[in-house]
Amino acid sequence: ETAALSKVFLKRIDAEQSFDDAPLYFLLHESIYADGPSAGAMNWAAHSSLEAYLQSNPEFDYRITSSADSEDPILFSGEMVFPYMAHGDFADISGNGMRLLSESLASKDDWLPLFDESNMRSALLGGKTKAAAAVYYEDMYVDFDCCMKLVQRGMPLEGVKVWVTNEYQHSGLRDDGASIFKKIMAMAKGAINVPS
Repeated sequence: ETAALSKVFLKRIDAEQSFDDAPLYFLLHESIYADGPSAGAMNWAAHSSLEAYLQSNPEFDYRITSSADSEDPILFSGEMVFPYMAHGDFADISGNGMRLLSESLASKDDWLPLFDESNMRSALLGGKTKAAAAVYYEDMYVDFDCCMKLVQRGMPLEGVKVWVTNEYQHSGLRDDGASIFKKIMAMAKGAINVPS
């Protein structure tokens, strides 16, 4: 007996994966890691890493686990983009030159530095710029310790006021964006104090 996935479930999964409203998210997703010329080309880094990992861990291969005769669970990935998405699997990012553009960005190797640490520190500590951030303690995509390291004394984001919370996951802005934005804006303006 086979269990078919309901249309409601499939529609929801389709909506969650859609790039209709955010094609730039797809195009620029991996470039956020390209910090200067030494980074080189991204060359679909998530895809390359997955393929290398599957060499010694085939139980994670969706091509195997998603087959009709497999009894293994299907394991989902998140916060990653893959070349096949622009090669026809996702209609909204396959046409209108998106495939060519995504391949061009994947092979781009002359990235400028993303941040100037000294400028960031001087702007935040000089009193001209105020900033606050929400850091989700249990965010499965953004490393908590890395975030907290960046706001420590002597680090580039030392002047940022931080609200650490486990009330939200990575989708906090989507789930309750207005409340989160209101709180961190008030923190930045000094209207509310949250220990940082």
